[in-house]
Parts: sequence; structure tokens; C-alpha cells
Amino acid sequence: MSAEIWRPFTQMQGFKERGRVVEARGAWLSFEGGHRAVDGISSWWVNTHGHAHPKIAEAIAAQARRFDQVILADFSHGPVAELTQTLGDILPGDDRRIFYSDNGSTAVEVALKMALQAKKHLGEPERRGFVSFSGAYHGDTLGAMSVGARGIFNEPMWDLLFDCTELPYGDIEALRQYLQSDGQSVAAVIMEPLVQGAAGLVFSSPEYLRACSELCQEFGCFLILDEVMTGWGRTGTMFACEQAGVVPDLLAASKGVTGGTLPLGVTACSPQIYEAFLGDSPQRAFLHGHSYTGNPIACAAANAAMALYAQEGTLQRVAAMEYQYKAVGPLFEGLDGVENIRQIGGIFAFDLRSDVGGYLDPIGRRVCDRTFELGLYTRPLGNTCYLMPPFCIGEAELETCLDQLFESVRAELSA
Repeated sequence: MSAEIWRPFTQMQGFKERGRVVEARGAWLSFEGGHRAVDGISSWWVNTHGHAHPKIAEAIAAQARRFDQVILADFSHGPVAELTQTLGDILPGDDRRIFYSDNGSTAVEVALKMALQAKKHLGEPERRGFVSFSGAYHGDTLGAMSVGARGIFNEPMWDLLFDCTELPYGDIEALRQYLQSDGQSVAAVIMEPLVQGAAGLVFSSPEYLRACSELCQEFGCFLILDEVMTGWGRTGTMFACEQAGVVPDLLAASKGVTGGTLPLGVTACSPQIYEAFLGDSPQRAFLHGHSYTGNPIACAAANAAMALYAQEGTLQRVAAMEYQYKAVGPLFEGLDGVENIRQIGGIFAFDLRSDVGGYLDPIGRRVCDRTFELGLYTRPLGNTCYLMPPFCIGEAELETCLDQLFESVRAELSA
């Protein structure tokens, strides 16, 4: 009898792991054999305050000693009540209603189902369509894939996905024209605000986001913002939509909510959507759930993680990271083959000129090989290289990471 790990987003034929982690603290990963590397991508964008933060670890241990899991359908508990109050204080908008799930895909899936069912309850059953944008990635459940761009991530499932109108990301006139002609059939517009993650860290502007929000209001469509990656300070504010002064009808978040320690998904909706589900009939309710909805240990971790933003001045740390990125930008601009340098909050990204391009371009993987040997773990998106380390990283540590990334890119481009 035997079993092996099947790795995510990985061709297993010929696969060799980079190493076995034996400890992770702060921004650092330690491996068997003594090698160490900075976690330059926050372990897939989830780790915000650093690995093994003692306050989050203690909150998890203390809660596990009290009780571990409670069915939220019939009961409440202290950690979920505290987290809901905290989210009510920091989420954009008033009187938000919070539905808990367990990851980003499910948080998006919940938002889609809420939008569709709410429109039906509000007397608009003809509004069954969704609008998304080129390059979008919203997760790997069938609903989340349906509102993502058609491509390598979901091609084997195309026959199972529902139709979704895809418009160019960043083109406000395209959205305006579509809603003018077909807006009466749209339940919701879904987008990643300011930064599309898996598309290759594609940026848009606060002005574009604000204009999208205004068009949704004008044509009676819900606006769903996928802040799974952009939330929790990644773009410099707690949520990216704050930079545009936008209050979405639905907001999906996950990843960094627990500081990257435990799975937890959050879907926040407006009072209008919540109230559309109230009534005498059980069929009018939102008949959706997860076994681990509002898990007490995950909520305890999230409460500790949320408290750290004030205790450690986390957003000020993110601002300092962005300042360092801007300062080093001209150095990378001097490399022939580097283009589209961009930064926002804790994210620094650029593209490598290549004849291949896109997610399958091997050039980024070769850069990753080089940085790892130097002590920096990165995971480029094809020909897009980026840094997105935990916010606890020090100025000197980040400077070293940028130097290592620069040297690795220069070596690869001159190879």
C-alpha cells in the first residue's frame, strides 16, 4: 500500500519538490538540510503578519483547548460573534451581513448564488446573467470558474460552465455599452478590484472601479468584488475598494483573514440582499452551507490577526514596502527585457519580454530556480515576476530580496 501527494496547479510527471519545510517564522521558510529562503509570495498570498506569529498561534491553541467546532446553523459562539463585529467595523458600507465559508472559491460561489436568488426574490427573475472581465480568476468551483476567463485553468470543464459575458478589463466604455444594450438581463458584475491576481498581476485604477460601480447602480446590477487576494491590506488599504470610495453589494474575501494560518471564507452582503431572503417560506431562505462554517478555531485566528493591524501598524508597514518598491523601480527598468514595472501596497511586479508569454512561459520558472538558490522563494506567473511577502518583512530583508530578484532576472536575461 502506498500514497503520494498530488500537487495543486502542477504537472506531476517529472515533478521534484524544492524542499521539505521544517520551520517557518516571520518571513522565512527553513528546509531540511539547512537551506533558508524568504517566503516571497506569502505562501500563495495568504500570510499577512508572518509565519508562526505568537499571538495568532496562542489564539488558535487557546480556542482549541476550549472547543473546536460548533454547528452554526443552530448555535453561535464567542469567536464568530467577535469576528462579525470586527468585520462590521472595517468592511465598506453599513449593516453588512456576513456569511462564512472556507476558502476564496466558496466565498465567490456564495456571492454568485446570493446575487442570482436575490434578484429573483426582488421581482427581477429575468436578471440571470453575470458580467466578468478578461483575465479574471475567481476560483475553482464550477460557479467560480464560470465567471472566470476561459483558459487553461478551466478548459476541461467548459461544457459544464454556465455562460458569462466577458468584457475587457479596464475598459469602462465596453461595460457601459453592454449594460445599455443588455443590462436588464444582468444579475451582477463581478471583478477583482485594482489588481487581477492569476491573470499576471494586471492593474486597473480606482477611477475605473468607481465608474464600474456607478454603472452597476445606474443599470440596477449588483456589484460583486472579489477581494480574496486584494483584501487585508495587500494593496495598501484594508480593502482595495476603499481607494475608490466604492461600497459593493457583495464582497468575497478569504486568504489573509486568518493571517494565513487556517482556511476561512467571508462573503459580505448589503441589507437589501439579506432582506430579500426573509419570509415565511423555507424556500425563500439561502439554503447553502458548509460543515465548517464559522469554525471557532479559524475565527479565533482571524480575531487575533485582525487585532494585529492596529497593534503593529500593519498598513504603515505596507506603505513602507510600496516606498521601497518605487525606489528600486528604475533599477529594474534598466534591464533590457524587463517591462511594465508596477507596484501597489505590498505587491511589486513586472513582465519579462518573451516570445512565449502567458501562464505557461517557462522563463519565470527559471528565474524562480535562481532566486531560490539565493534564498528567496518566488513563484512567477509565466513571464510575470512578482514579490508579495508577508508584511512583517523588515526593510533590510526586503532590500536583500529585491537585490536577489534583480540579480536572478539579470542572469536569466543574459543567459
